[in-house]
Amino acid sequence: MGKHRWSKEEIAEYRKKSGAFFYFNKDDSNIFVSKASGLGSTLNWANPVSWLIVAAVVIIIYASRSIR
Repeated sequence: MGKHRWSKEEIAEYRKKSGAFFYFNKDDSNIFVSKASGLGSTLNWANPVSWLIVAAVVIIIYASRSIR
């Protein structure tokens, strides 16, 4: 089974089966997915790009604090 971009319905079904708090799906190529409840998006933690986004945000915050 190769990676493909999952639809909202497939993501909802996966969440029902896994019941996990964090969305971690190696077969889904989406970086951002809709939250299970409420408005907004969350990250697919199985996608390496998600970790790069978090690292970039942390680096930017750290760099902006050290400039002062």
